Amino acid sequence: MNNKLFAFLFLLASSLFIFGCGSDKADELTPDLPAKTASIVTAPITVPNFVTPQNSSINENKAKQYVNASAALILLGEEWSEKIEKAKGEERLVILKNYEKARDQVCSRIGLAGLAEYNWITNVAVKDSSNADVFAKAGLKL
Repeated sequence: MNNKLFAFLFLLASSLFIFGCGSDKADELTPDLPAKTASIVTAPITVPNFVTPQNSSINENKAKQYVNASAALILLGEEWSEKIEKAKGEERLVILKNYEKARDQVCSRIGLAGLAEYNWITNVAVKDSSNADVFAKAGLKL
């Protein structure tokens, strides 16, 4: 459970970093996401295995996917946080496990190799100063 709590806090901290480091123009950081509708339920997709790249360079398309995934993960966190807070005992563990799967699905649907690639970009590619221009073009100012 500590790992799940850490993952949730990591999501929160990374979202604050992503949106706190941008410019004053909110629309530069707002990705194009589909409207949220509760009536659409889709079957889970297979999340591809993520293989760590040889270097930390990233292309503009992958940076845009990362920015979109960040925004989607924030929306997902908002949606699930109330469920997690209200749950007790075993129910909370089940919800946290499902939340982790949902995060993986969101990243995969946006084009990343699941949460593993999202975390690699957060921890490696974002920190590589040679990627600053690519992330800026995608809407993320470092």
